[in-house]
Amino acid sequence: MTSLLCFMLLFNIHYIQSSYLGRDIQPLGSITGLSPDDPYIEIGKDMNLTCVLNNESVLKQYPNKKICFDAKRNFSDKDITVINKTAAMLHVVNVSLSDKGVFNCVLSLNCSNLFNKTLVQGQIVSVGLPPDVPSNLSCISYNLKKMICTWNPGRPTHIHTTYRLYWTIQQTFEYLW
Repeated sequence: MTSLLCFMLLFNIHYIQSSYLGRDIQPLGSITGLSPDDPYIEIGKDMNLTCVLNNESVLKQYPNKKICFDAKRNFSDKDITVINKTAAMLHVVNVSLSDKGVFNCVLSLNCSNLFNKTLVQGQIVSVGLPPDVPSNLSCISYNLKKMICTWNPGRPTHIHTTYRLYWTIQQTFEYLW
């Protein structure tokens, strides 16, 4: 009997419902965008999030406000690159596990003090490590009706990781003449 093994990493994407000051709010949605969508970032890497207002009328509706970013960590103007009047990019250097969570693109008078902010769009940022190649794989088969396998997955990834085991049976026939 020969077994064929394949391991896949699957990511679950989660929907975010934003609330400020205890009440649900509706982001500016279809007239804005924040990319990439719900990214998975490796610990130690840099991350760029770009917020785009797809309609200049948003700026007319909120005069004197500029595009800022709101998360657990405070960001200053030096972390944000203004691409043009309707787009800005947040650059986070050396992402750590503490950076995981919700990143919101907001309109505010001052990016260092986000008082009186208007939510544009939110993203869930997951931070972790790629999974190691599983080791010490061991499987026990009970008449090919039931198979139990165990393995060492390696270091913690800090993100949801699903392992899938695929196996096939290779059958050999021997004929006696």
